[in-house]
Amino acid sequence: MECPKCKNEMKPNQYKGVDYDQCKACGGLWFDALEAEELVEIKDAAQIDTGDAKVGSKMNKKWEVKCPKCSIPMLPVHDVEQPHIQLESCASCHGTFFDAGEFKDFCKETFMDRVKDRFTKKR
Repeated sequence: MECPKCKNEMKPNQYKGVDYDQCKACGGLWFDALEAEELVEIKDAAQIDTGDAKVGSKMNKKWEVKCPKCSIPMLPVHDVEQPHIQLESCASCHGTFFDAGEFKDFCKETFMDRVKDRFTKKR
């Protein structure tokens, strides 16, 4: 599979039974539908995001990209809970691309939000 941002090869990987792909060059992560949501529930899943966040920040400026599965234009979307994170999502296959550093940020905030919710619900 080809990276939608830098066009280099993406390597298939698996973490605790969940599949994902990572670009060998820019470090971006591709998740098929619901894979990111599965992984974010695993406390230490952020460690799969081994790419350089500075490179990810530069790559995040590329908005006009095509889905590596469907070849249709992907849509830039912001996470509702963390609007500073901009992902690219495919409206057809529902895959999601995270630039290097974004998944780590996504996991960290999501885990902290879950902790806050637990304390808030008990009060």
